[in-house]
Amino acid sequence: MSCAFAELPSSRAGQPVDLILADARADSLSRRVHLCADRVTIERSLEGIAMRLSVPVEAYEGVCVGLKPGDGGRPYYELRLEHRDADLSVTLREAPDDRGIWAEWRAWAAYFGLPTLIERSDGIAPQGDTSQEDIVAFPRRRARRRRAAFIRRRRSQAPVPAVVHRIAEIIART
Repeated sequence: MSCAFAELPSSRAGQPVDLILADARADSLSRRVHLCADRVTIERSLEGIAMRLSVPVEAYEGVCVGLKPGDGGRPYYELRLEHRDADLSVTLREAPDDRGIWAEWRAWAAYFGLPTLIERSDGIAPQGDTSQEDIVAFPRRRARRRRAAFIRRRRSQAPVPAVVHRIAEIIART
């Protein structure tokens, strides 16, 4: 699996970044990803159909760092742009150790204007809810999402049935 990973965004001064990432479902087993500060464009061919998805950065949950099992059972760090749909998540970097991964994590989050996330064994959490020592992600699971407060306040009200009185009509002929 060959992947071209992105350079640290601070060294590129806000310029767009192009990546070629492995994609097991794509025809060529790879996909092209174009990263801008406000949009992510994913191009791939699936069963002979070329497709291009353009996703606004606001649709992503944040920049997430997690552990994945590697060769020989030794884990490695994965830095990715996290989306609820796993097909739209973008791996930004993979590393066998954490040297430099935390600085890149913060730099990518600042580049996109998204929160920093840490993948834990019980799901994905904002960086403030955990420490770097809590990072364990075997197996990868999604956190259960809570309903937003304004949705919880909404009460479903059954419509009031209209009252219809059946009255016999009287027709008078003159």
